[in-house]
Amino acid sequence: MSFTQDVKRELGVLVPTVEHCRRAQLSGLLFGAGTFDLAAGGLVSVRMSLALPATARCALALLKPFGVHAELRTVSSAPAGRRYEIVLGAGQRDLQLLNEVGVLSDAFQLQMRVPRRLVARHCCLVAFLRGMFLGCGSISAAGAPVHAEFTVENGDLADELVALLGRLDLPFTVGRRERNCACYTKRGETAADLLALLGAHDSRLRWEEHAVLGRVRERANRLANCDEANARRAAEAGRRQVEAARRLMADESWAMLAASVRTVAQLRLDHPYLSLQELAARARPPLTKSSLNHRLRRMVALSEERAVEK
Repeated sequence: MSFTQDVKRELGVLVPTVEHCRRAQLSGLLFGAGTFDLAAGGLVSVRMSLALPATARCALALLKPFGVHAELRTVSSAPAGRRYEIVLGAGQRDLQLLNEVGVLSDAFQLQMRVPRRLVARHCCLVAFLRGMFLGCGSISAAGAPVHAEFTVENGDLADELVALLGRLDLPFTVGRRERNCACYTKRGETAADLLALLGAHDSRLRWEEHAVLGRVRERANRLANCDEANARRAAEAGRRQVEAARRLMADESWAMLAASVRTVAQLRLDHPYLSLQELAARARPPLTKSSLNHRLRRMVALSEERAVEK
């Protein structure tokens, strides 16, 4: 079960109670999932193809108050599988409704433009976008690379959809393909805001939960990698210090070295695996980490000088 299906199931139960929002959501659903054919005699055939029964029930609930004839069919075909088709009649009331929702112009000509009168109100704009998402929207699963999209066949409709989303501070981009157009975003914040705007609050919470877990996991991995790198550097430094101490002790000048250098050399040989902080605490009297590090650096430098002289 995909995340998109979960979102659409959640949105499918949101049927506006006021007529203007119901008409706007129906318009979005028709533009998002409708196929419009011009038959002989100028008659328009309208068919909505939907993947989920929840979306089909939502479409029927939106149509019911308008008194139109709608036929529900179940079809199966590869590769889409089972789909639910809602076919509108060609009666006068059906044509009138198509004009009211912007599919037909006042001259009853087919038009693929967002009906401005239906999306003037903020609530109606949200309802229209909800219908569009139910019809042609998709969103990647929470935790996966972000991609939220409205897939439409008409480029002008895609451009208008981007403008409508922009009114709600949701920046989307149009991508034109060979067979359709995608109105999409790859920004996690925009995708999450879209879910909240459309009313998919449970899905938004799931999205945020995965996002938070992802950030925590990323930070933990980063810290673990940092700790591992620090441990490798510390181990390599300790190895060099042990080798330097052994070279100095084997050199005839060992007895003439400063007591501070001989002390830290013996300390490092006795405790080759301790960190600087732990090694500084073993010194007598105890040293600061900075002071110990300075003496060890001096010891390594002396060892390298003796090696060059030989």
